[in-house]
Amino acid sequence: MSAQCPACYLHALVPVHLLQREDRSWRQWDEKGAPPAEAVTIDTCPVCFGAWFDQGEIDALGDGAVDALLRAQEGASAAPGAGARPCPRGHGPMFELRCPALISTPLDRCGACGGLWLDGEERRRLAAASTKEGQGTRKERLVRRGVIWAAQLLTHLPVEVENPARGTPWLVYALLVAYVALFVASAEGLVYYRDWAVVAGKVVRETSSVHTIFTHQFLHGSWLHLLGNAYFLHLFGDNIEHLFGRLRFAALLIGAGAFGGLMHTLLTQATATPMVGASGAIAGVMAAYLWSFPHAKLFQTVPFVLIQIKIPAWVYLVVWVGLQVVMGFFSQEYEMAWFSHLGGFVFGLGMTPLVLRWRRRAVARNVTVPAAPYARADSR
Repeated sequence: MSAQCPACYLHALVPVHLLQREDRSWRQWDEKGAPPAEAVTIDTCPVCFGAWFDQGEIDALGDGAVDALLRAQEGASAAPGAGARPCPRGHGPMFELRCPALISTPLDRCGACGGLWLDGEERRRLAAASTKEGQGTRKERLVRRGVIWAAQLLTHLPVEVENPARGTPWLVYALLVAYVALFVASAEGLVYYRDWAVVAGKVVRETSSVHTIFTHQFLHGSWLHLLGNAYFLHLFGDNIEHLFGRLRFAALLIGAGAFGGLMHTLLTQATATPMVGASGAIAGVMAAYLWSFPHAKLFQTVPFVLIQIKIPAWVYLVVWVGLQVVMGFFSQEYEMAWFSHLGGFVFGLGMTPLVLRWRRRAVARNVTVPAAPYARADSR
């Protein structure tokens, strides 16, 4: 199927082949070549996590007689409205179908082919086996979650539940190598720390130091500082690199890092303290993630009580940016780069909608069945 996602428009639908094992659990076919004939193939969006099920596929996954219940409800369904999502098979607008016996939210169904579109949350509820988290036996899922929880007890870092990168994030890996190499060079005295660091008072007084607004993001003050930034760059950056493309992703990182350095220069009270680190640039990536994957799920442990919870990315990121605001404007921790984080985040919030608009147009031009409202005009 060559179709644009009818929900977010940000990606062409991609096939996911599922095979049932002897214990009746499901696994994804990841090997090269054509999948076995008995595989169930659904079409999914790797951005919003929605999925298209041809008629009968959702029942084949063993989640109950969903199709039969939906067919029983079709007679009471209204015709599709002006904003209805298009069928990925090219049959025109779908209609919203309400089936309270299954789920409280309305579903999108095609009256011509009987196919069903499930948004990310609907997919998790009605066809959990089609998601990465829902594959495998219950024991395997519990063991996997237990390993993540044990790691989080030590680090308290968030972990993505289901948002694998599509393709290799080469720019992310190149940056990680560069960060490590420059840190080692600084530790060995080959790179002089203050030549790269932002010293806010010096930047204001001396035009010869303006370049540090750009260069500070490539050095780090300690191994802990470096490893923390590397983790968050990989966590959020692999998906954004794929979505933006490498050139736009590089522009996001450099622009967010520079804008963060400028905000730090203008607002910090620690005007004589050198500031380095990629956290401002990574904050821009986090803002892009907030725009692009707000409903992606993260595991996070609650401090002190050590309970693991699963939350949407938007909750984590809104809490994080709120903490930066509080600490930057109302705390006495002047030597932390709170304003660099805020500046990078603001830059990411401003740049991402422009990139996503470009992305939607580009996807619409390159599929057989475009879904975006402006797709027809763009394809001329």
